[in-house]
Amino acid sequence: MKYLFISAHPDDLEFSCANLMRYLTNKKHQVEILCLTKGEFGTYSAEQVGQRLAQVRVKELLKAANINGVKPENIHFADIIDGFLKFTRSNIKILKDWLNQIQPDIIFAPEAYYAYYWQQDHINCGRCAHYIFSSYQNELDKPIKSLFFYATLKPNFYWPFNDTTLGKVSLFQHQSQMYFLKWMMAFYSIEKFNFYSKKVGNYNFIEPYRRISKKKNGLKPSIFVQAILGILSHLPFFNPTGARYHVSKGNTSFAFSVRKLRSIYYPKEHKYT
Repeated sequence: MKYLFISAHPDDLEFSCANLMRYLTNKKHQVEILCLTKGEFGTYSAEQVGQRLAQVRVKELLKAANINGVKPENIHFADIIDGFLKFTRSNIKILKDWLNQIQPDIIFAPEAYYAYYWQQDHINCGRCAHYIFSSYQNELDKPIKSLFFYATLKPNFYWPFNDTTLGKVSLFQHQSQMYFLKWMMAFYSIEKFNFYSKKVGNYNFIEPYRRISKKKNGLKPSIFVQAILGILSHLPFFNPTGARYHVSKGNTSFAFSVRKLRSIYYPKEHKYT
């Protein structure tokens, strides 16, 4: 069996999936990671954004994945730019092409509907994965057997464990995200606490997942709930404005790509600070 863990940013998986990934690699299953962006805008420092930060974050992911037993050759990057992971045909095609290249049996992606963290890159990553799983199986060289959402508020599958040490160590490799890690570390044990002991047994912690059913159209919420959650996902608390995604200097291909995408998705924002 080949397992593929899909993330929007380099530090997403260590918070939600580290213990399951480490178990699978210890049992000699093939585990691969596909990170759709390199987290180029994962800082509030305008001087550090872009390819420089991307190189740092790639190295951090390699270190974190090594702790969980994932080999460097099994880590892939789709090169979508951080902040512009939209639910579009082009991004769906990028993910579909990677799925055809890797050919996993089971995939994991961030929760697309019942999420507790409504950052749009995360949500759209999950939506793209779910759309392919539910509507594009006939275009895959190898059909996907199962899709699991992580970071979910509506779990139906629980991976139990007793010690958070290695999970936190792998998460701590993302030093460039220290401003964010401070509260993530505090939240880690709370989010992983085993509130489902009657279902999974007497373990200290669990990683919650939601297995998606093809028969029930992916277990989507109602249209009304989706509308409310869609409004929440656009609040500045979860998602910065276009001003965040700005390259002040340079004529590199990355800078040109950012300017082009910014003109498409943030056309009314003429000034960027």
